[in-house]
Amino acid sequence: MIGVGIVAIAAGLVLRWVAVAGWRGRLSGSRAVGVRTPSTMRSDEAFAVANNATAPLGVAGGGVAALGGVLAMVVPRHLFGVPLFAGVLIGIALCLVGAAIGVRACKYSPPGAVPR
Repeated sequence: MIGVGIVAIAAGLVLRWVAVAGWRGRLSGSRAVGVRTPSTMRSDEAFAVANNATAPLGVAGGGVAALGGVLAMVVPRHLFGVPLFAGVLIGIALCLVGAAIGVRACKYSPPGAVPR
C-alpha cells in the first residue's frame, strides 16, 4: 500500500510542477508536457495562453492526487483504495477540465497575448 501511495504522491507532484511551469510561461511547445492540441500548438503564444489558463486546475488536480496517495497510506489497509482512487480520479478530472478551459482560452485570445 505504501508503494502505491508513493506513486500517487509522485504523480500529483509532477502534475503540480508542470502546471506551475505553465502558469509561469516556462513550458515550450517543443516539449512533451502541457496542453498539446492542434489549437494550442498553432503558435507559441497560443501554447502559453492555454497552459496559463489550465494551471489553476492543474495545480489543484495534482494536489488532490497527491492527497489521495497520502490518505491511502494512513487509512486502514482494507480501505486504502477509496482515497487512492478517489484522489486520482478527481485529480484527473480537474486536469481535464483545466485543459478544456485552456484550449478554449487559446482559441479566443487575441493574437500576441502572452501571459506574464
